[in-house]
Amino acid sequence: MAFDYLNTLRQNAGMPYYFTSKLLGSAAQSHANYLVANHVSGHNEIVNKKDFTGISPIYRAFKASYKIGIIRENVTKNVFGYKASIDGLFGAIYHCFGFLDFQTDEVGLGVAQDLNNTNQIAYVFDMGIYELNDLCTQKSYSGHAKYVYHVCKDANHRIKKELFDRALRFKKSQTKKIVIYPYDEQKDVPPAFYGETPDPLPNYDVSGFPVSIQFNDYYFKRIQLISFELFDVDNKKLKIRLLTKQNDPNLRFKENQYAIFPLKRLLFNAKYKAKVKYKLDGKKGEKIWNFYTREIQEKFFKIRGDRGSITIKNGSSCIVYFEPQNRHDILKTLHFPKGVNAEFLDQNTIKITLYSNHKSLFQITSAKKILKVNITD
Repeated sequence: MAFDYLNTLRQNAGMPYYFTSKLLGSAAQSHANYLVANHVSGHNEIVNKKDFTGISPIYRAFKASYKIGIIRENVTKNVFGYKASIDGLFGAIYHCFGFLDFQTDEVGLGVAQDLNNTNQIAYVFDMGIYELNDLCTQKSYSGHAKYVYHVCKDANHRIKKELFDRALRFKKSQTKKIVIYPYDEQKDVPPAFYGETPDPLPNYDVSGFPVSIQFNDYYFKRIQLISFELFDVDNKKLKIRLLTKQNDPNLRFKENQYAIFPLKRLLFNAKYKAKVKYKLDGKKGEKIWNFYTREIQEKFFKIRGDRGSITIKNGSSCIVYFEPQNRHDILKTLHFPKGVNAEFLDQNTIKITLYSNHKSLFQITSAKKILKVNITD
């Protein structure tokens, strides 16, 4: 199911199907075990820690008998369900580009959960390149043409450069000329971005979901972005921050990658239009597409400011959205009485469920925010 969902998003964005790899799955599983066993997150492991199998994704892949040292890895920690994990990674721009890489073509998945503390759960996705891995299993090149080495598990293994370059170009030739995310007419897009590691928007705790475009350099030699804009349903242009290779604070973007971040989080149940103007090998073009943010089906309340009051029925549930007042305005730890469940949908939105009869009002607090909840029969 996870592979099907991941491939659906990739294919709709313009990428070819990911094949599954047992070897990469083994490497991913070993790291998921490590993350849960040690209550940590990230891509690196520390020697002598429980379930250690390799310092980095490359060495864990080598440990699992994968032969090529070119690996992409995406990780989520304490995110429940494969869909939430994959959605979160696609909403984090560097990880999104990891899933939408023009060269990787196979993936392995590892999932681990602490049975004594079910809040500890990890999803690990390791992506590789089948054709290059295959070249590393063949006889080392001994001819007189140019060759590449220090890329296989056996650092002295030589690959003829012509074959190496062909393997890197192969998947690019199967990918669309332009890849976008969210893709055209995509639904259920989360409205907000809350940062990732490393953080592409370090001076914002909350902003809008990033919108990206990539140009496939298999087809184009000279790529020039002219404009990248986002509009709401009333055709009002939103304030955005454009990230490119030139201004990416973490130096992760490639020349053909561009993304915009709305400086305010997007609305629920809303339609947005992205518009890009570009010049490819001297020829001007334009791409316009729409996407739709997540719909809220349950009773919905919007709270402006730090204090609010709502009224709900006994035994019911509702969604409460605290509209951010600034770029740092997010919810902290929630406090609520027994017989009530309050859970985060995102860092500005909670779901409240009443499990027992409350005869009078109660409060839910988060730092300086206070929500009064009145009960009716």
